[in-house]
Amino acid sequence: MDMEMMEAEELFERAEEARARSRFQEALEGYRKALEGFPRERLLERLHCLQKIGDCLRMMGEFEEAKRSFTSALELAEEGGDELEMADTLVGLGLSRRALGELEGAKGDLERALEIYQGWDDAEGEGFCLWAMGGLWRMFGELKRAEEAFQEALFIFEGLEDKGAQGYCHCGLGGVYRVMGRYSTSLEHYLRANELLKEMGDIFGTAYSYCGIGNAHRMFGDLERALEHFSEATRLYREIGDRVSYAYTLWGEGTALKVMRKDEGARRLFLEAKALFEATGDRRGLIYVLLSLGELQYLNGKPEGLSQALGEVKEILKLHPFRLERCHWLLYRWLAEGGKEEGWEEIKKEYRAKGSLFPQERPSFPLNLP
Repeated sequence: MDMEMMEAEELFERAEEARARSRFQEALEGYRKALEGFPRERLLERLHCLQKIGDCLRMMGEFEEAKRSFTSALELAEEGGDELEMADTLVGLGLSRRALGELEGAKGDLERALEIYQGWDDAEGEGFCLWAMGGLWRMFGELKRAEEAFQEALFIFEGLEDKGAQGYCHCGLGGVYRVMGRYSTSLEHYLRANELLKEMGDIFGTAYSYCGIGNAHRMFGDLERALEHFSEATRLYREIGDRVSYAYTLWGEGTALKVMRKDEGARRLFLEAKALFEATGDRRGLIYVLLSLGELQYLNGKPEGLSQALGEVKEILKLHPFRLERCHWLLYRWLAEGGKEEGWEEIKKEYRAKGSLFPQERPSFPLNLP
């Protein structure tokens, strides 16, 4: 083995160590240098570099660039004829498309990957793919299917005794149960995730679970306790430089402040989250901050601000099938128009059709969305 190859392998291993510590920028640079060092005939090594580059870019919120890296990796996997490598790449591609709101494309990628994993009896791959599909079904607003996918993934990873993967499944379930209106169950799953991911030393996952715990407490109305957990999540996200999940933490914290009528603090956090959602191309996240910022204007005597936000969200919903977020848009529109009694049953019906018990009582502004 020549020196250049040895150096490329060493760079790859160092990048792996950085990624395990959630140092995604550092890992990305290492994988890119390793890719340059591997000659063209080392197809598998180059394929793995492209997959890992895609993973890092996805975790950093560079979803379009991640898509390009996974597409290049898929070409190499198809050239090499390795079905399992194709499946791994398709999951990464599907996750990138999911983040951009390209839900139908993501569904095609993940279903194709799942078929390959099941054909090869690859339990680990199947579990990861089911976990990814759980998040996809949640974004489609098909909450029962999301719950089932996460539960299937959790069952697989319990059998494999993979505590880290179990932690992420518990996070997924915590999120689904919250938007279902099952707040106690949501908190149980996030607490279990926090326990597992802290044990594994997973900084990103631990931050993710703290955000979920904060959101569960927020839905119970325990806002001070919620803010404490959002603060823990923020500290860890800043440590690793995350801007994807951190944006959702900012929205959750801002919503707690909004409900407390600390409007200026809420507005500042919503604006920071909006900038991150715009930078990463996260259209779903943008819906939440647009509605929240519009609501703040409504609460402060500027109903036209909410009308404008509703118009902007409507345009996003024309392009992306975020069905639960469409329920939120209908709820905001109904309240902006006076929240008349005759529309209340229709609002509830829309949410129940998606599998959500929210809202259980007739709501009013300020809204505490799950």
